[in-house]
Amino acid sequence: MVPEPLDPEFDDERRERWLHGRCALFAVALHRATGLAIMAWIDDDPEVGVPVLVHAFVLDGGSALDAWGRRDPDDLLSDYAHWNPELVAMTEAEVLAIGEGPDIDPALMAEAEADAALVAARFVPAQASPVP
Repeated sequence: MVPEPLDPEFDDERRERWLHGRCALFAVALHRATGLAIMAWIDDDPEVGVPVLVHAFVLDGGSALDAWGRRDPDDLLSDYAHWNPELVAMTEAEVLAIGEGPDIDPALMAEAEADAALVAARFVPAQASPVP
């Protein structure tokens, strides 16, 4: 599924950043915007011998939600080179540790949060506020 552009500022270059290279950061921002669980496809890289991040996203029911929008978690693997990934639930700290490293640029995090808010507004129904 390829959604229509979310916003003039959310162009292909920005979407590509959140899908390939900075998906951990975007998954954390989307988690913060929605409260949905962070999931990641993790694989062992035979060249370096340690687990690597294939792709991170949030899970809404049975659907993956990332910078493309709503997709089947298994179908999104077709976008990524992988060997034999495993789907793993992760905390913010875990996904950032494997996908980002220790020094996260606050300006880039702010961009991720702004773009995640656009995705959340389009694909996640608003929760009703309790009536006093």
